[in-house]
Amino acid sequence: MSKNFCMIFIIALIFSLAGIVCAEDKEIKAWDIDKMIHKDLKSYFTKTPEMNITPENLDDIRKESVKTRPLLENDPAVEISDELINKDFSVRVYKPKGKHNKKLPGLLWIHGGGHILGSPEDNDSLMCEIVKRVKCIVVQPDYDLAPEYPYPTDLNQCMEALKWLADNSQVDSNKIAVAGMSAGGGLTAAVTLKARDEKGVKICFQMPLYPMLDYRSNTTSIYQMNSDKRAWCRELNITAWAMYLGGKQPDIYASPALAEDLSNLPPAYIMVGTLDPFRDEAINYAQKLMQAGVPVEFHVIPGVTHAFEVLYPDADISKKARNEYINALANALK
Repeated sequence: MSKNFCMIFIIALIFSLAGIVCAEDKEIKAWDIDKMIHKDLKSYFTKTPEMNITPENLDDIRKESVKTRPLLENDPAVEISDELINKDFSVRVYKPKGKHNKKLPGLLWIHGGGHILGSPEDNDSLMCEIVKRVKCIVVQPDYDLAPEYPYPTDLNQCMEALKWLADNSQVDSNKIAVAGMSAGGGLTAAVTLKARDEKGVKICFQMPLYPMLDYRSNTTSIYQMNSDKRAWCRELNITAWAMYLGGKQPDIYASPALAEDLSNLPPAYIMVGTLDPFRDEAINYAQKLMQAGVPVEFHVIPGVTHAFEVLYPDADISKKARNEYINALANALK
C-alpha cells in the first residue's frame, strides 16, 4: 500500500469519524406527542399515566399489571391450555375447539414488555381472535424475564417452544410462523435468524411488530421520543436493555439490528408508528431485509405511539391495524 493511499485513507477515516461524532452530538428536538398524535388516540393518550420503571420498583409494577389485566371471557370457539416444557417453563396453547380433518398451521407468538414485563395472558383475547380468523394453533412461551433471567434465557426458551410447536402432531410443520410485539418483535427476528443459522424449524413467515431490535438506543426516533414516559421512550429503553443484557456484549440474536446477513429469511410483515421510538430501527431492518432479497410488507402508521393498538384497543385506528396484521397472518398461512 502506497504512502499516498495510506494518507488518503487516514484523512477519510478522520472525516468519517468526525461525521459520526457530529451526528451523535446533534441536538434532536423531542416530539410534542399531544400535538402530533393521531386524532383517534388523542383522548386516550392524554389520560395515560407515566411509566417509571427501575430495577427497584419492577416487582411492584409486575404485580400491578396482573391486577389491571382484563379478564378473559370464555370463548366457546377456542380451547386454551397451559403445557409444561422440559420442567423449565410453560407455554400457553390456543386452538380451535372440536375435531380437525387435517393438520393446522402453527403460530409462535412472543409477548412484549421490554424483556422485563409481560406474560402470555396479556394477549389472550388477541390470540383467540387470531385462532378463529386464521384457523391455526397458537403457542405463547411464558418465558423468564430479566433482570432475574438475562439474555439468552428468553431466546433459548422461545427456541424450545418453536420446536415443541413444530413437533405437535396437530400442526403442519410446513406452515409455521413467528410473530410478536415490541420485545416480542425483537425476539421474533432473533428466533427467525437463529432457526436459519441452526438449520432448525423451517419458518414460513415472520411478523415483528414495532420490534425492539437495537440495544444502542441511538436512532433519531429514539431521541425524538426521549423522555415522555406516557409511552415507551429512550429512558425506559436504556433501562430495559441494561437489565436484559446484564452487562454482556450483545450478539445478533440479542440485538438483531447488528445482523449483517439477512438473506434466506422468510417473508416478513412489519408495522410501526411514526411516533414510536422504534420507528427508525424497524425501517432500517425492513430495508436490510429487502436488500437481502426477502419479501417485506412494511406499514408505517402516522401519528401512533408504541403498542397503541394494545394500549388503546377500542380506537378505530387500533382496530384497523389489528385487522391488517391478522389478515397478513391469514394470507401467509393459507
